[in-house]
Amino acid sequence: MVASLRNGKRVIKFLYTCPRLSRDRKVASTVHPQNAHGEYGLYSNCAKKEDMVALTKRISDYSLKGEVDHARKVFDQLGHRDSVSWNVMVKSYVENGRIRDARELFDEMPEKSSFSWSSMIMAYAKERKTHIALKLFIVMPCKDVVSWTAIITALSRDSRIDDAWGLFREMPEPNSISWSTIISGFQQNGFAYESLNVFREMLLAGVLPTSHSFTSALAASADLALLSVSEQVYSQLLKRGFESNILVGNSSISMFIKSGSFDNAGRVFVDLPWHDSVTWNSLIMGYGLYGFGIEAIMFFHQMQKEQFIPDSISFLGVLHGCTHCGFIEEGKKYFQSMETNYRISPGPEHYASMVDLFARAGLLKEAFDFVTQMPFEPTPVFWRTLLNGCRILGNSELGSYVADHILKLEPYNSSTWLMVIQINASAGRWKEVMEMRRQMKEREVRKELGCSWVEIKGSTHIFTSRDETHPEFDHILPTLELLSYNMVQFISY
Repeated sequence: MVASLRNGKRVIKFLYTCPRLSRDRKVASTVHPQNAHGEYGLYSNCAKKEDMVALTKRISDYSLKGEVDHARKVFDQLGHRDSVSWNVMVKSYVENGRIRDARELFDEMPEKSSFSWSSMIMAYAKERKTHIALKLFIVMPCKDVVSWTAIITALSRDSRIDDAWGLFREMPEPNSISWSTIISGFQQNGFAYESLNVFREMLLAGVLPTSHSFTSALAASADLALLSVSEQVYSQLLKRGFESNILVGNSSISMFIKSGSFDNAGRVFVDLPWHDSVTWNSLIMGYGLYGFGIEAIMFFHQMQKEQFIPDSISFLGVLHGCTHCGFIEEGKKYFQSMETNYRISPGPEHYASMVDLFARAGLLKEAFDFVTQMPFEPTPVFWRTLLNGCRILGNSELGSYVADHILKLEPYNSSTWLMVIQINASAGRWKEVMEMRRQMKEREVRKELGCSWVEIKGSTHIFTSRDETHPEFDHILPTLELLSYNMVQFISY
């Protein structure tokens, strides 16, 4: 009896592990001749399920290769299609950019799951067709947290952050991913303060933050460039054990660098258990942009010692460092090595950095040759960089030539007009100055209002030229006059 049971188990195991044999009626009747008709139905059903799983996986494989038409042929061969196979085929169309085909198949689906609806909502979100995504969401019968998060993502990407926030407020039970989405939405749309306020609200609600919510909050802090705020956000991630997360760590480094705290950025770098290329690029770019050329070059070489190959961002950071420190020969060497040693084609940003390097060093001819010999059409950024060099050196002849190029491309750019006026004024060409001011007035070219700000006890105070709107203006003005008097007295001694 025991032996016969063991033999039966072996036969069943054999049939389940050999799908081809279990699908063959002859083999089934040979193994179980007494049950050839009765038990074959069971094996046939199993075979059909195994076929459907295998074919659905083949659809997914074709999709990953970009062979959507082959995937559709396999889909059409399925005799019985379950919700998984439908969703996989719809997703195949979506991931390969064939939204119209995806919608046609979506409309044919006998039963649409939440995944089906959310896939189409996100598909239209990627196409920037938010109005269609919103219509789908409205008619969706059973909305869940996935669909709510999908439409909030769609609205945020379309810069409709107010609508996204309104829907988020109506969401029945937002989870940590939903909170991360709206925090990221505010930050990416330029609302850093609002992003941090929502992040704080999430913590007060007792929702556990994710790495995504932390990276968004860190990016918002970096946008504000306020060290006190940056330290508060970083203390929150320390409390929750995210200091070893590489994504959070990289964002923390960028945040502290933009807040001017290179010491804190260095500590985060040292405390990370491992580094990736983003970590090194954050340091190289940060030090390079803020004028620490030697440190940028040092990290650039240290990166390679750690077996990381520099990419275009690495070179851009080191070129910025060379520009700010006046390392002309080093900058030329790094620029040339991009193609010769690393097979990296320099982009417009690399050429712009080289033009800036030459212009700052007073090598206007080299900068001009660089602009005119580039493998692509120079944009106004290149000409403005060259014009700034002409302004610094007082080269009115080349400055006028460059200004003509810029004003043809950007006739209402106030910074260009003002730089040309300054060049002519330095050369004593007052007639040209008056003429340019007259043209600015006729074209209604207005100078963008500049501002400065200072952070005191966590509050940011913003000032513009001749600003008398600050509530403490009556106290600020006498203090400035007193400081000016003390400075004059100090200089006189």
